[in-house]
Amino acid sequence: KTHDRRAIQDLHFKPDDLLIFDRAYLDYIWLYQLHQDRVWFVTRLKSNSCYEVVQEAWSGGPVLADQVIRLSSPQGRACYSELLRRVHYRDPETGKEYVFLTNRQDLSALEVTELYRRRWQIELFFKWLKQNLKIKAFYGTSKNAVLIQIWTALIAYLLLVWVKFKTKAGWGLLELTRLAQTMLLECMDLWALLGLRPPDN
Repeated sequence: KTHDRRAIQDLHFKPDDLLIFDRAYLDYIWLYQLHQDRVWFVTRLKSNSCYEVVQEAWSGGPVLADQVIRLSSPQGRACYSELLRRVHYRDPETGKEYVFLTNRQDLSALEVTELYRRRWQIELFFKWLKQNLKIKAFYGTSKNAVLIQIWTALIAYLLLVWVKFKTKAGWGLLELTRLAQTMLLECMDLWALLGLRPPDN
């Protein structure tokens, strides 16, 4: 019931931790607190952000700009008075342009973009979890409870995939899932239920 942006600010991070998040979490007061705590971050810069370029590094290829910037609006300067880094990148495959904001000055521009790309892979993995493992909500909130639920759902999913692969009878995963849910508390031969010979191994 609490928005992620508020909930994440109650979390505590260690120096040299690296946070990668989208624009929904962009709060300059919080970013400055992270910076003071020596926590690194990479995020997307909002299109209406006001800033001035302090220094510009060489850019080329997919990197359209690599700049050291300072927030220029009165509110921005009040919230985050230190310098930031802005990386403007065009994806060679899709042609889409992205503007990243970070407090890391030691990485190359391409490394900054790669970090954010890997974050997107995690997003895709969670989307896959929701779609395929049918996890609508977590029953527990501790790390152990969440991991147990994910592992259990993943094991169940892989067992269904294995049955589908072994039967080669045209059963879909959705049909097998419904069958497993219906017969969950029944003790019966799975292969007989499917009308098939058991696999050799």
